[in-house]
Amino acid sequence: MMPVSGIFSGLEQVHVLVFVAALSMARMVGLMILMALFTRARIAGLLRNGVAIALSIPLMPLLYKTVIDTEMGPIMMVALGMKEMFLGATLGFIMSLPFWAAEAAGDIVDLQRGVTMGSLIDPMMTHETSITGTLFSIIMIVIFLSLGGLLLMLDIVYTSYRLWPVDQFIPVFRAQSITLFLNLCTRIVTMALALAFPLIVGLLLSDTLLALVSRAAPHLNIFAMSLAVKSFSFTVLLLLYAAFLLTYLKGELSFFGEINQLLEGLVDVR
Repeated sequence: MMPVSGIFSGLEQVHVLVFVAALSMARMVGLMILMALFTRARIAGLLRNGVAIALSIPLMPLLYKTVIDTEMGPIMMVALGMKEMFLGATLGFIMSLPFWAAEAAGDIVDLQRGVTMGSLIDPMMTHETSITGTLFSIIMIVIFLSLGGLLLMLDIVYTSYRLWPVDQFIPVFRAQSITLFLNLCTRIVTMALALAFPLIVGLLLSDTLLALVSRAAPHLNIFAMSLAVKSFSFTVLLLLYAAFLLTYLKGELSFFGEINQLLEGLVDVR
């Protein structure tokens, strides 16, 4: 029969391993909760936790050594888990910028062509979204995955452990951190406007043409014609813009290569 001390020792070891697994996947779970790549793919619940564990396995040996070398009580464990999830959500916010910009560009285009009444409830995002915004967002995700973006995302997450270790609650932020954060917020608008600008110009030209037609033929119902004309113009413009659109979206995904430098600019690594 196994001694009682051996049983308790084994249970303590299992407790440590479970905590290491939970701590290693907390940052990944926080990222997957917010990042557009996973929210649009509807990866949630048990599937999300399974994917988070699989992606966090390379971190477990490092975190095991950290947990063994650090005295942690129950409150400390819970606090570290919450901190890790918050940090993962922050990374998810930063890495979602190109996807949100693409969706915002589609919203702007649909607003310009007057079809916001055609918004749909996206079952993947569980909120109301425009048709063109959904299209642009899905195209961005396809390009991201085809270019090996998942490996780049993992590199960013793994690098974040060097910048903000698990056992460190609050890092030392640099003086320009607030400026960098505000630049991140404005980058969404910049990306969206740059993406939607050619289509908006084309739609404005169609509006100008309709205005000239209304002056030449006042008896025509221009409002009834405008929706059909704008939709036709948008279809033609989108076909012409498709090749340039894919190139631009690929260029926007280069933002992922800047994230590590951005994080180093936010946090002072000592």
